[in-house]
Amino acid sequence: MAFDPNDADTKKAIKEAVEAATAEATAGLLEKNKELLGKLKKAQKDSAIDPAEHAALQEELAATQVKLAEAQKAAKTATTEADKIKKAYESESQVTHRLLVDNGLSEALLKNGIKPEMTKAVKALLSSQVTLKTEGDKRMAVVGDKPLGDFVTEWAKSDEGKHFVAAPANQGGGAHGGAGGGGTQKTMSRTAFDALDATGKMEFTKAGGQLVAD
Repeated sequence: MAFDPNDADTKKAIKEAVEAATAEATAGLLEKNKELLGKLKKAQKDSAIDPAEHAALQEELAATQVKLAEAQKAAKTATTEADKIKKAYESESQVTHRLLVDNGLSEALLKNGIKPEMTKAVKALLSSQVTLKTEGDKRMAVVGDKPLGDFVTEWAKSDEGKHFVAAPANQGGGAHGGAGGGGTQKTMSRTAFDALDATGKMEFTKAGGQLVAD
């Protein structure tokens, strides 16, 4: 499976790894610092302490505290860098998502004859259903288990989608269809209608369209 830094489990693993490394880098030094402080306090209470031993404890404590400060600084830097990397990947993922989804929808809608004036409404209707699937080093836009293009092709033929598809250009200027030239009554689901912009709703209404239950 390819490494996906935007996957929830991957993010959790990165965070836990940084936290574990931080704890490992500082835990021993914290314990040593605590031990030396205890010894030093005990030595200071002991009137018979060897001055040389007292000085040695103070020197060792100072050195330990310097190392501890360096370890904590390094851990903070590692955490900051991890956050930067995570944010960079999240930003890249958002850009990739927008490009694949937006461009993929535009291409699929054009291919399936969606009316140009309806493109914006259809994108708003369908884009929330699109996710990115990682296969190796590639990402592809899908809806459920179907590639985006295949999904749009099926949707355009559905009762909901067919209302957004432009009429074939070869019908001819005088072809109205139906008995008496009345044509076929246009219908559209409430969900599809609500997804239209103001112009689309107006055109549908002017054309005598009728809303039907979803």
